[in-house]
Amino acid sequence: MNGNNPSQRGVWLAIILLASLGGAAVAGVLFHMAGAALLAVMGATGAAFMGVASLGLAAHRFMTE
Repeated sequence: MNGNNPSQRGVWLAIILLASLGGAAVAGVLFHMAGAALLAVMGATGAAFMGVASLGLAAHRFMTE
């Protein structure tokens, strides 16, 4: 599976974003269980989503080029 095919790019984007959403949900639950304030939970969730999505997209680009 090459990944450079334009028809596969959307599938890989969806996989990466769903994995990012899962990672963000786990981070949010862990922060909530630790007793963090709501603002900290939301910030950690957003930061985790952006971090995993950025890493996933960079890794995909590195692997396909």
